[in-house]
Amino acid sequence: MTFVERLVHALSSTDPNRRQRAAMQLGALDVSPVMPRLVEAMASEADDFVRETLIWAVVARPAAAAPALVDALGHDLPHEPVLHALSKIGDPETAEAIVPWAQHPDDAVAAKAWWALARIGAPVALPTLLPHLGAERAERRHGLTRALLELGQTVIDPLADALADPSPAVRSHAAEVLVALADPTRYGVMERQSGEKHAGRAAAVLRSATASEVDGALLLATVSDDRPGLVAVAQRLRKERARG
Repeated sequence: MTFVERLVHALSSTDPNRRQRAAMQLGALDVSPVMPRLVEAMASEADDFVRETLIWAVVARPAAAAPALVDALGHDLPHEPVLHALSKIGDPETAEAIVPWAQHPDDAVAAKAWWALARIGAPVALPTLLPHLGAERAERRHGLTRALLELGQTVIDPLADALADPSPAVRSHAAEVLVALADPTRYGVMERQSGEKHAGRAAAVLRSATASEVDGALLLATVSDDRPGLVAVAQRLRKERARG
């Protein structure tokens, strides 16, 4: 048994501290030869801290990890950690394997799949995510909003179209995401210039939209959000819409 194999074996210890030490050591080594076993240990790990360390050890070797993670999706293992690791790797070749999990009835699993597809940015992401607009359960709605925001400018036009959807829930959700996209302060320093342009496009959609759900989303942002930039944008757009 090699040193790496002994560390993998230590991951089955009943002592979480021993598992954590083994996981940290594995993160600094070439674990490619035992990647399937490491992925299995990662997915099955009950301790949050140990699992995060194992995810770090897995994604440190993306070329070996990606096929092992995709293979793990077909096994009887907890799938959230697997999808989480795939989102960190961001390999476009894994998108097709992730898509079926975007339909999962478990909100947490579906949200991880949505986030992974958004982080990858594969062409299949938008047509996979958009049909879930208007999700009723809060956790599911929040997970989809987060993923759509990650897609950035590519989602603005489809969301504008969704403001004319027959379903009030879909219109409301689309308006909510557009309000968040209209906040230029949500973009980092490196993307600030392009972010301001995208925020301006989202604001223009909201300014001219006829759906009453836009007014509801703007009001909600002004009274319940804790992001100053978003509140300021929502307040300004409310005034502009009121003036017609």
